[in-house]
Amino acid sequence: METGVPSAGRRQILRRGALGAASVAAVAVAAGAASQRRVAPAASGTTRTMRLVGRDWHTDTAKLPGKGDQYTVYGALHDPAGDKIGEFFSTNIGVNSPFQVTGEGIGSFELHTLTLPGGSIVGVGIGGGPERSFAIVGGTGKYAGARGSYLARQDTYGLGGDGKAELLLTFLE
Repeated sequence: METGVPSAGRRQILRRGALGAASVAAVAVAAGAASQRRVAPAASGTTRTMRLVGRDWHTDTAKLPGKGDQYTVYGALHDPAGDKIGEFFSTNIGVNSPFQVTGEGIGSFELHTLTLPGGSIVGVGIGGGPERSFAIVGGTGKYAGARGSYLARQDTYGLGGDGKAELLLTFLE
């Protein structure tokens, strides 16, 4: 296709465009790093914890998910005394990462919703195996603005487990 721009000029324009894009990307990365430095736990450094017990934890797949496989996990949430207080839902997609420290290479990207009295908590994370860490990225109702992390131990029906789970949440205040 004829552009009216000589080849040497076109290369120079492309080179300048690539340098400009790289400069914009560098500024964006620096701005992101700067904003991350400002996002820190509250000055008091206080945290609040919550332990939830999962029962009847199901997955809608009968085989270990592979790269690109989508599946869901769901179950009932109970307080430590055994009273049902909510429900858990997650949507997951299998990922294949040759860089996983465990060497397993297969994990999943997971988006969790915990419905509880007075609102819900949203968590996100990636990992493999029965124990995984997730970030609390927000919530609704009395959990609006929630932040922190949690450890999830899950042993789902559908993958040979006993249907039990445990979530250990730590909220930053």
